[in-house]
Amino acid sequence: MRLAETLPTGNVAKYYLYRASMAAGFTTPIWYYYIEVNVESYALVGAVDAVWWAGLLLFEIPTGIVGDRIGRRNGLLLASGLVTVAQVAMAASSEFVHFAVVMGFWAFASTFRSGTADAWLYDTLKARTNEDEFAAVRGRGNAVMYVVTGATGILGGYIADAWMPAAYLVSACVTALSVPVLLSFPESTPGREGADEGDADDAEQFTVVDALPIVREEFSKPPLRSFVPYLGLFVGVYWGVNFFVQPFSVETLGLSVSSVGWLYGGFTAVAAAVSYRTDAIRSVVGIRRWFLLAPPLLGALFVGVALVPATAIPVFLLMRASRGVTMPLANQYVNDHVESVGRATVLSAAGMVYNVVTIPFELGAGHLADALGIVPTIGLFGGILVVGSAAFLAAGSPLADRRAAPEESAG
Repeated sequence: MRLAETLPTGNVAKYYLYRASMAAGFTTPIWYYYIEVNVESYALVGAVDAVWWAGLLLFEIPTGIVGDRIGRRNGLLLASGLVTVAQVAMAASSEFVHFAVVMGFWAFASTFRSGTADAWLYDTLKARTNEDEFAAVRGRGNAVMYVVTGATGILGGYIADAWMPAAYLVSACVTALSVPVLLSFPESTPGREGADEGDADDAEQFTVVDALPIVREEFSKPPLRSFVPYLGLFVGVYWGVNFFVQPFSVETLGLSVSSVGWLYGGFTAVAAAVSYRTDAIRSVVGIRRWFLLAPPLLGALFVGVALVPATAIPVFLLMRASRGVTMPLANQYVNDHVESVGRATVLSAAGMVYNVVTIPFELGAGHLADALGIVPTIGLFGGILVVGSAAFLAAGSPLADRRAAPEESAG
């Protein structure tokens, strides 16, 4: 009810429709498995995925700057078109080199919306109502994404059972539907038509030369100086463990691809429910307390999988749910500590840090799984998250603040 009272229904509906169109999950049950059956090596699968993360790292800042310059809506439009092309190309891939090239291109396309989508939403809320609603709106947007991803993932499992490349072709068709949705979006970039005029003069002066000083200033002082790498550790371990969900399900549990689709449907249903309640979790737990407790507790659960492998599926479920809450809260926290001009660039820079941390976890996941097995590697990654979180906390709170934010008082 509070959301409906504070934000025009049309803009909320358009945002949720956009998230739905970009969430086609037909390939979700086979993302890793499709590559593995073609390259026949965990290490090579890890290398392909590392190309993805390296591409995100390489293009985050440039595309964030482009998003600030050409307008956030235009940046999202460009992303939708390029991602559609990448999905079609993925369906035609069959060798390691093919997958690596397509993943690099797909990463390039995705970076046009990584920081830009959040910056568009935050500035739209700020200009029209209240930016404090960001975590709630984004969290519910994530819930929409999870529902669509879960439903299409179930269907995608059956499609992939018949012919795996078809799942990518169907995803491309759905992604293309985001273009007309984006054309109806208002522009939120400061200084552009339809945006808040209060920041217009600053936006007109924003250049590539301005970007690096802004990033350096924001990342050299509390709270982002320690918060961003702390969250990066969480993200890196998350993706390292996520690497094993599909091979564990198919090769250890013996599930069919269609059954994995149902498994992912369950994952996303729970994640959607939790993500939808992000605002309530923020109010009850608080941003500070969440980030002090969630990473080490998740790491402990991963260690538990190494001791009791039967707990793997429930732990995978909790892992997905925790990320559904963590990322909206993290983006709310970062947004609250940067100015509007250059916001997409700062968010992209934060994403770049997460990608730097993720690359060695992806490479390590493949090599360690070939050498040790899946379950011991999950336990090892959990230990890294526990010890790493403890090290950050011992060095000083990664959420030490230079200015109070109203939503953090609940923590």
